[in-house]
Amino acid sequence: MPGDELVVEFLGEEYSVDAGGRFSFGRRADLVIDDNRHLHRRLGQFEHADGLWWLHNVGSALTIEVVDRNSPSRLTLAPGSTMALVFEESALRFQAGSTAYELCVDVPLRPPDAGRPGPGGTATGEGTRTVTGAELSFTPDQLRCVLALAEARLLDPSIIDVPTNRSAAARLGWKLTKFNRKLDNVCIKMANAGVPGVHGDLGALAVKRRERLVDYAIGSHLIDVEDLALLDQA
Repeated sequence: MPGDELVVEFLGEEYSVDAGGRFSFGRRADLVIDDNRHLHRRLGQFEHADGLWWLHNVGSALTIEVVDRNSPSRLTLAPGSTMALVFEESALRFQAGSTAYELCVDVPLRPPDAGRPGPGGTATGEGTRTVTGAELSFTPDQLRCVLALAEARLLDPSIIDVPTNRSAAARLGWKLTKFNRKLDNVCIKMANAGVPGVHGDLGALAVKRRERLVDYAIGSHLIDVEDLALLDQA
């Protein structure tokens, strides 16, 4: 396995971070991104713990999108949240005011038990834990339910929005009540496996849980574009 060194690249400059240290980026940080007043003084911080590299969003308003440079997978890290860097080659994207930024991050291969909690031993918000395919087993209908929500994202990773339950049900030729029941079962199963943010009440949380479900399903390689053929099977 590779060593524990993290490599961060920004505007052609590379920064190496040893496993024993921490490395922050922002307007006034170890890596100074810009003097943009819309950018947090410290937006993100890298830390090595439990054999993994972790990214903390230490800002209060800006989100960080973590994109796998080798696949359509991506995850969104909300302010105050932490996630393990599960992609070997990532692009970190964020926007402050009208300006968009991107960092490239190379991470050592993670050990097989990468699904443990974050530093301190507890989950600390959205994106803290990666669930692998080995931990979740969907029935054929449950898998089609997930694919109906993720189809547009799998075909075009730049798409952020996920369809409504009604639209996804229509895509499958199901009644809405059937789709809602299958989606509830999927969310309960994922929540029991440790995926945060996928099981909540109706309303705004229902929208967020669909987004979180798609983020994790794609980011954890539970599904990929080849699985879309299942959508048209009876």
